[in-house]
Amino acid sequence: MDHITIIPSKRFVQILQELQNSFGFLDSIKEKLLSEEDGSERKIKLTTQEIKWCHTKMREHGISERVHELLSESEIVLPKYDTPERNPELEARVQRLRSEQENREYNNMVKSIDPSHYVDGTNIGDIGKELRSVNKQIISGIQYLLSIVGTFFAVFVAMGFATSDYGVRALSATISAVVVGLAEVYFIIREDLREEKKLRKAE
Repeated sequence: MDHITIIPSKRFVQILQELQNSFGFLDSIKEKLLSEEDGSERKIKLTTQEIKWCHTKMREHGISERVHELLSESEIVLPKYDTPERNPELEARVQRLRSEQENREYNNMVKSIDPSHYVDGTNIGDIGKELRSVNKQIISGIQYLLSIVGTFFAVFVAMGFATSDYGVRALSATISAVVVGLAEVYFIIREDLREEKKLRKAE
């Protein structure tokens, strides 16, 4: 079955009429010419096989025109493309793959703000824990220094009411500051050990 048809030009139709009385003239072309002579508005449409037949007969009868020249003056009708129905299973698979791709793209978009994802091999949540631990240690250090300095000045001032000797006052303040410092170190170490045990149990 031909899918391409040709609507011949006026000159092409004239040549077909000249060949109409030749031996072996195709009945299909003859019927189309008769319909045109009857005044039908329907245009003649030739198939590729009929064009090949015309080419052979034109050469046999010595007609000067060539088929390719006549075709350039004619109208070529291309077939209409009918989109085939898609396989339901294939369509469902395509939709599933498209959904998976969209999910991957979404995960990549939120990767930078989701603590459950990693950046350069490091979990963002772990970074937050480390920062909190560093802040806690800094605060403990500041509190440690303030306790020692505060104790020194408090004892130094308090000893001023008992004696006016600056050496005795300084020595007493220094001993008190050292005692408080050692006590602070003890409590800090005890707290760190307690936190370490909690982390081990959590793991």
